[in-house]
Amino acid sequence: MLRTFKKIYWLYGKILFLAALISGLATFIIMWLIALSALLRTLFNAPIPASVEISQALLVLCITFPLGYTLMKREHVRTIAFAQRFPSGLQKTIYALWMIIGCLAFGAATYGTFKYGMRSYQINEMVWGAAIQFPLWPSKLAVSFGCGLLAIQFALEAIGAIFVPEFTPVEKASIDTNSVRPSGNE
Repeated sequence: MLRTFKKIYWLYGKILFLAALISGLATFIIMWLIALSALLRTLFNAPIPASVEISQALLVLCITFPLGYTLMKREHVRTIAFAQRFPSGLQKTIYALWMIIGCLAFGAATYGTFKYGMRSYQINEMVWGAAIQFPLWPSKLAVSFGCGLLAIQFALEAIGAIFVPEFTPVEKASIDTNSVRPSGNE
């Protein structure tokens, strides 16, 4: 079971890495789109049509796609000042509990945003840009996809915390010795 879980976790990590790369590519495209549009507006008074709408649509990828990868790499924002004082068993229990709550919350968000995106697709919801119509439903479904990636990662983290020894990071309480050590000038 441990070997199977590690293989699934590793393969899913590759999917999350791909999503994070897509997010980075979308960020790069937005940067060039805005810069090129500003340059064309300045030089020829002719910006790129619908550049604002395209940027808004790509922002969804920039924001939601790397969330699961960030959780997997344990680089998300978290507060450990209080929790690190607990025994390691309690820390693991709290970690597993938060991962389950996160899975449930983002599972519900995935379901809700998917229904919302599908409704938008069915009615072919469009937004008017400066010059063209722009479909809104791909961005709405991208939110659902990003939330789904995060919900699955929360589930894997919870499974790992509950069933796999040494999976959960346990924070050690430490004292900064530099802050209590005399400076030598005293």
